[in-house]
Amino acid sequence: QLSTAIAALPCLTIAALNQIVTEIFLNAGLSALQAEAVAAVIVAGERDGCKSHGIYRIDGNLRTLAAGKVQPQAVPQLNDDGSGVIRVAAYGGFSPAAFALGAPVLAERAKKLGIAAMVINDCTHFSALWPEIEVLTDAGLAAMAMCPSYATVAPSGGIAALLGTNPFAFGWPRPGGNPYVFDFATSVVARGEIELHRREGRPIPPGWAIDAEGAPTTDPVQALAGA
Repeated sequence: QLSTAIAALPCLTIAALNQIVTEIFLNAGLSALQAEAVAAVIVAGERDGCKSHGIYRIDGNLRTLAAGKVQPQAVPQLNDDGSGVIRVAAYGGFSPAAFALGAPVLAERAKKLGIAAMVINDCTHFSALWPEIEVLTDAGLAAMAMCPSYATVAPSGGIAALLGTNPFAFGWPRPGGNPYVFDFATSVVARGEIELHRREGRPIPPGWAIDAEGAPTTDPVQALAGA
C-alpha cells in the first residue's frame, strides 16, 4: 500500500523520492544508517525504470522487518586484515549498509593488489546488484557481484523448484562515457516481475513459469506457488 501511494504522487525528483523512502524506513524503526542505505538502492531501481526492484520493494522490506527477519538497528563491522579479501559482518541487517562500509576498502585494495573481493555475511539481501557495481565502476574498477537465493527455479525439463535465481551483475568503466553495467537473474525472468504481474492482475507470458504440479502456467499466483 505504501509503494502504491507513492506511485500515485506527482513526478518527484530523485532527491525528493529518496527523502520519502528514507523517512518510511526511519518511521518503521530502522536506524539512519540502515534506512539511508536501503532507500538509496530502492530509489536507484525506480530511477532506472526497474519496477521490480524500485519502490515496490518497500512493502516486502517492511514485511521482513515486521516478521523479525532483519535487525533494524544493526551496525555492520569491517574485518580487514590487509589481504585481498575484505569481510563485512552485517549482524542481521540489510546488506546495503554493509556494502557501503566495505566498498571504499574494496576499491582501495583492488587498486593496490590488482584484484580483491568482498564478502558480506549475516545479511538480508533484497535489492538489485547494479547499484553496487556502479559504485565500483565510478571508482575506476571493473567489478562483478553475486548473491545466493532460495530455490525458486526449475532446471530445464524439471517440474519443481531446485535452483535459485542466482542474481549476477558485472560492469567496467569506459573512457569518456558511462560505464557498461549488466545485471540479470539466471532464470528466464526475475521473480519480482512475476510478483508485479500478480499484483496488477495480469497474466504472465507463456514460458515464464510452471505451477505446483509442474504444468506450464500463465497465472502469476500459480507461478509463485510453482517455479
